[in-house]
Amino acid sequence: MKGLEQEHYSRQEVLEEIARFAKNRWVGVHCIERDSRGDKVMVRYVDRKPIAVNSPQDLLTLMRRLGERGLRSVYATAAVYSRLSSTDDVKSLSNMVLYTPTWDIDNDFKNWRSTVKACMEIIEALKEEGVEKSVFVKWSGNGAHVHLHERSISGKSLRGRTPLDVAYAIVEYVRMKVEPRIQEIAVADECSVRVENKIDRQRMFTCPLSLHRDHDRVCVCIRPSNLHHFGPSWVDPLNYVHDKDWASYEEGEADELAEKAIGVVGGFPPSRARRRKYPRLNEAIAKWLDIIDDERRRGRRPLFLL
Repeated sequence: MKGLEQEHYSRQEVLEEIARFAKNRWVGVHCIERDSRGDKVMVRYVDRKPIAVNSPQDLLTLMRRLGERGLRSVYATAAVYSRLSSTDDVKSLSNMVLYTPTWDIDNDFKNWRSTVKACMEIIEALKEEGVEKSVFVKWSGNGAHVHLHERSISGKSLRGRTPLDVAYAIVEYVRMKVEPRIQEIAVADECSVRVENKIDRQRMFTCPLSLHRDHDRVCVCIRPSNLHHFGPSWVDPLNYVHDKDWASYEEGEADELAEKAIGVVGGFPPSRARRRKYPRLNEAIAKWLDIIDDERRRGRRPLFLL
């Protein structure tokens, strides 16, 4: 490696934060090297085994293995595994012990203020569901990710369900609640901001303090209480602003939300040869009515009826 990448990944803080997030997750990296189409090479296996980074030393070892291909960006699965020693380990749902619910906010970087607004809508929706201490934001490239700490969902809520099912349901439930407001932001700010549910079996998200694949920006973590202070300078690789307290959580804080989301959304959509892109109309209406009734019972006017 050379230049910006070498300087950035030589920092101990960078190595520690990447390893802290990546522990017990399947890791993928984008190399500096490009393929015949001009795309950066993606590596997820070494010696036919899933890449695992459980310590700063593991990351240093990986960089040495990459050699001239170089390291540009580091990703880790939303899923946490009990073991990562073979390709079968990342295919097995029974080996998946936890899963980090994550809302993906996509937008143009120039419209970063709209992205902040979208993050705040998700954070407020979670707060209304009694979830506040286990949430953090990661700014990644052009947009952001809102993460719910996986340990805020206790074993009680997971009993009889896979972590994938619960995470998908939580993300989809909250996404449905905030969608009308996100559309209002997009229209008012004349931008393309959107919130997506990208939860799947092997979904990877950028690790904290990784460099972005294409842009010279750092993936920084932000506590919700500081999000209104965010500015583009925070992702400058030479002078980034990163909150190392991102891993704080309250065990069981999201249990009630998990139960509700499973009741409304169900679990992860089963694999089919041809999957419906959208739910049937009667199913969608029933889900919306359930959410509206619940909000009214709590004495609140639903966000999408404001």
